[in-house]
Amino acid sequence: MTTTTSPQEVLAVADQALGVLSGLPSRAVAGASREEWCAALAALQQVVDVATAVQDETIVAVAALEPQWAEDGTLVEVREPFGHVALDAPAIVSGVLNVSAVHAERRVRDAVRRAADGAEGSASCTGLGGLHAAMRQGRLDGYPAQVVAYELEEVPAPVAETVVASLQEWFEVEDGSHLRRRTRRLLARISPDLLRQRAVRAREASGLRRWVDEPGVDTWLGTFPSEEACTAWAAIDALAQQYVADGVCPRIDRARAKALTDLVTGNATIDVQVVLTTPADPGAAPASAEDGRVIGLAVTADDLSDGAAAGFAITAADPSENAAAEVAGRAATDLVQVDTGRAGEPLLVERGWLDRAVAATAVTGRDRLGRPRILPCDNGTGAPVDPDEDLTTSAYRPSPRLAAFVRARDRHCRFPGCTVAARYCDLDHVRPFPAGPTSAANLACLCRRHHRIKQRPGWRAVLHPDATMTWTDPTGRTRTSHPPDQLHPIALPDAGTDPPPPEPGNPSLALPDGPHSTLEHHLEHTDPAGTWTCRVHITRPRTPMTLDALPRHARRRPRLRQDDRPPF
Repeated sequence: MTTTTSPQEVLAVADQALGVLSGLPSRAVAGASREEWCAALAALQQVVDVATAVQDETIVAVAALEPQWAEDGTLVEVREPFGHVALDAPAIVSGVLNVSAVHAERRVRDAVRRAADGAEGSASCTGLGGLHAAMRQGRLDGYPAQVVAYELEEVPAPVAETVVASLQEWFEVEDGSHLRRRTRRLLARISPDLLRQRAVRAREASGLRRWVDEPGVDTWLGTFPSEEACTAWAAIDALAQQYVADGVCPRIDRARAKALTDLVTGNATIDVQVVLTTPADPGAAPASAEDGRVIGLAVTADDLSDGAAAGFAITAADPSENAAAEVAGRAATDLVQVDTGRAGEPLLVERGWLDRAVAATAVTGRDRLGRPRILPCDNGTGAPVDPDEDLTTSAYRPSPRLAAFVRARDRHCRFPGCTVAARYCDLDHVRPFPAGPTSAANLACLCRRHHRIKQRPGWRAVLHPDATMTWTDPTGRTRTSHPPDQLHPIALPDAGTDPPPPEPGNPSLALPDGPHSTLEHHLEHTDPAGTWTCRVHITRPRTPMTLDALPRHARRRPRLRQDDRPPF
């Protein structure tokens, strides 16, 4: 017999569970054994697994609701069959769960594939219902379930169902990486053609992506055909080994990163240009001490290049002599914030690199596309403003200068949590044309998906004069999208208090069994009690073994100094 539930019942159970768990005392019970705490940990993990499965079912219910206009002009919600995904379902889920647009789309897709597995032969049949059932029983966590589902994404439903059934006995004893390898071995036995087709598609889809990670560094993620990766890695590693031998870099991983960038930039011509930003209202009180000295990367290679040359632009404000002298008096190793013309977080670069870029390029006049190099910005949000509204047009399509200005202001899709670059976005009239003018105050960058979502019933967007954008979804939740701040950068001065880097070739770190990672070093050489330090030996004795009963080589190790650092 099929049973159903209502959102009120789910909400009541969730509130009850939340009240019980949040009411537990936060202090541990003295005298409890490790086995007892591990049993409690396993039980809580089962609660998380079951709650994730119920959340999947709830997402399926949300995604199946489609808003439609009735004949009398009222807005009604129509329940589509489970497995249907409304266009704006991920956008609504992103607001409820406070996650990015990409994460919400992935979350909805995974929930529908697992929890909305239909009958065999139906359009909604995915063969992944066994994953959801195991989660419902508290036997499988959401991450390994996602890993297995990803491996079976383009596999026919009967094959996927066979693989999931074969994995049932491993759900409670193996982690995601082991389940991934086991899934691929099963596919290789059941249908090797499917695995080969996936490998061919993966090789064709190989590429390179980049985003800001830790302060001052970028992260690159590249996927390459294996034979190309082998030859490229050999060239990078050979140059990196030379850098380590010459003392250019103290660590091999840092040397490989430098070798990669040196090999790339050594075969390209880079064009660096400067754009100045200044407060739109110079008489207003500055919002930060860095006002008038803003730095950022603004223009992309496609905007600057006639051919194969690459380039970008640096944005700096207030070209007065006083500001220039103040900047020149700072340390070249100061870290200053910069912005890029692509979507993403601001970067941190050394001031010396910035000064060299400023000295190497002109900072007055206009660029070859006619864009001004003096760019006024809103004093509060730091978003570029349209000077004297000279870019406004009475036509529906914006002029090239207006389009370039809006894209430079927004940098990416203005839906909250969406990071699609502005170059791939539509320029949307926030208030529909002709009621809304074709001006910077009424244009915003929206990717095609969120452009369509904005036009669906129940959605409302408002672009404010300071370039912030407020979104209201059909459930009444309101979120605000902020433009990139190009006027108030972060500056991290070099006060000379940074700890010295580890000395290359330190004899105390030349361990006989090779270099170790930071984690291995701390596990093997850090003793909170300060009594003894030795390599950790894992043994499985039949009877409890004391320290005195250990072999002599296992309990006697030379101590290292407290200021020792791991090799890398």
